[in-house]
Formats: sequence, structure tokens, C-alpha cells
Amino acid sequence: MRLSKRKIWRFIAATLWVGAGVALVVLLIAAIRKRDDKVCSGLEIEITDIKNNLFADKNDIKGMLTNMMPAIKGKVLTEFNLQQMEQTLEGNVWIKDAELFFDNNEVLQVKIKEREPLARIFTTGGKSYYIDKEFVRLPLSSKFSAIVPVFTNCPLDKTKWNRADSVLLLQVRAISEFIRSDPFWIAQIEQVDYTQQKKFELSPQIGEHSIVLGDGYNLESKFRKLYIFYKEVLAKAGWNTYSAINVQYRGQVVATRRDTTRNIIIRNQSNNTNSYTK
Repeated sequence: MRLSKRKIWRFIAATLWVGAGVALVVLLIAAIRKRDDKVCSGLEIEITDIKNNLFADKNDIKGMLTNMMPAIKGKVLTEFNLQQMEQTLEGNVWIKDAELFFDNNEVLQVKIKEREPLARIFTTGGKSYYIDKEFVRLPLSSKFSAIVPVFTNCPLDKTKWNRADSVLLLQVRAISEFIRSDPFWIAQIEQVDYTQQKKFELSPQIGEHSIVLGDGYNLESKFRKLYIFYKEVLAKAGWNTYSAINVQYRGQVVATRRDTTRNIIIRNQSNNTNSYTK
């Protein structure tokens, strides 16, 4: 039976492809065997996603690694269980993510993403800890004190958050992120107290007055009113003239004078201007 030229070429092409595949497999096996004989030539650690010198510095990470495998340099690569080592590192509450791999020079690369404190919490039960954006509790450290907003009198002593805790934490996160986003407010706000009325009150660094924020919503509007009050009223009347400044109500600031204990309502005449009237 005579084969057509097209079938012959198809047969040749298929044979070539099979041969190339076999050669590739052989090369891969040889490369793997060759790599299996290689040893670790060094260790490099990189910690990302941090702004401050936090808990897990490079010496801490190196110590954790050497506890798992002493004398890392010189070890045969096949002796490393990188997945297990990643899981062990991630068991540390301060480590959000760990990635380990060998580069082309057989150097063990360790990439660490560390959790960053968002706020410091003082609870009604006397506990104190940091939380991050994901509401993970982070223990206090003797190595550093994070520059973050401080929240006091928070009913957050439970081991696991319930729904009410989650609602409170969402507001804590919003307030903390807003304060941290502005150099003026991070310098001015000393602490944030959660009152029995379930409202937030701010204690400033400058001025002997309390600031009633209310809940943790509409923060841009509330802090804008507060800033304008600072600029147009306190700058002229004096920083200690008022004992309390309430910005929780829409479109107005309610301020209590220290000398008369009377409330003075200052309304915003327009949403588009900074003009106020008494």
C-alpha cells in the first residue's frame, strides 16, 4: 500500500515531536539530578510591607530558620522542606506571609511580609494589644512601641470577636486610618476613648478640651468641621476657652465654654464654604 507524501510528512513530524519530548524529559531529569547534588550556598532575608522597625527583624527570622535546620549553608537542597518551613514561620503572629525558594545560585531566598499595627487597644478588662487591618491581635513588644492611635476603654476582651465587636472594630479601623493619613491629626490626637454611651471621644495634645466624635462614620466631614473650628474659633478665642467640642451632628459644631458652661452652637451656612455663625 503506497502512502501519500502528506501522510509521510505527518509521520516524520510526529516522530520529531516525540523525539523532542523524550529529549526534553531526559534533560529535565538530568537537571533535577544535578540540582539534587547541589548544596545551599547562602541565605538572604527580605522583610517587606513595614514602615517601622517591628518585631520580626532579620535576626529573628534567621534564628527561627536555624532552629528548624541548623547550619543552613552547605546543606544539600533535597534536605530542605520549604513548604513546612514557610508554615512554621507563618505560625508566628507577626508574620503575615512567608515565601522560601532557591535562586539560580542556590541561595535560599526568604521573603517575609510582616503584620503592621494599625491601632493600640486598651480594654475595659485591663488588657492591651495592637491590632492590624485584619483585626488580628498583635502582642506588645519590648523591642518597639508603634506610633499608632491609642483607643481606651474598649470592650474587646473576648478571645473571639462577635458581631458587636466587629462593628466596633470597623469603626476603630476607620478612625485610626483617617488619623494616620494626616500628619496634623496624628500629632494632635493623643488618644481615643470609647465611652459608656458607645461614642468616641478624642483627647488632643494641645488644648484642654474633649472632642465628641460620636460614631466612626462620616469622618471626613467631622474632622473638617473640627479643623475649621480650630482655625476660625480657637485660634482667636484661645485653645483652653472651651471644655468640650462636639462634632457628631451634621452641619454644626456644639461647643461648651469653660467659663459659663453654656453650649454654643456654630452652624455651617453652606456645605461649600467654611463660613460659620454663632
